[in-house]
Amino acid sequence: MRNGKLQFLEDRIVSDELGIIMMDWEHPLMKRHAETVCKNGGDILEIGFGMGISAQYIQEQDIDSHTIIEIHPEIAEKAREWAEDKDNVEIIEADWHDIVDDLKTYDGIFYDAERDVHKDEFYDLTKKTLKDEGVYTFFNPQGDGVKNHHNIKENVRYELIDIDPPENPYLKSNIYYLPIVKS
Repeated sequence: MRNGKLQFLEDRIVSDELGIIMMDWEHPLMKRHAETVCKNGGDILEIGFGMGISAQYIQEQDIDSHTIIEIHPEIAEKAREWAEDKDNVEIIEADWHDIVDDLKTYDGIFYDAERDVHKDEFYDLTKKTLKDEGVYTFFNPQGDGVKNHHNIKENVRYELIDIDPPENPYLKSNIYYLPIVKS
């Protein structure tokens, strides 16, 4: 989602075009994603900053570097402000698809990009950019599993997490399937 005016409210981000795209009730999920992706420490790649919830939890882990790619200019600006006092964070304002050749390899990758038109290609990128024994996870709004989300066909398992989300347009289940993919 590159364009469209956003409203940054206390508990959510709302797009004039798409409606609610992120809410603060996701804290427990983002914390668990951060713990999962940072399991090995090292260098972490995060696709999509959103409200910065996962980014903050990633920073609380024992990591060396944290690269965040954010496509939306308003959110990228928020990410740069958030990162001002964090020496190990690099913010890249771009579509990850446009900078594939510039990416290094990472110990962990977390993907949470709203309405990414290249979503189905991202898993192939992880095969090139995820170090041996690396971990990849992504926000999974699919409810009962992946169902071809990200074209993952191997090395994936799910951690089931009980949740009670408020009414929202993107997750309508009391069980969250947190995907864990190892290289």
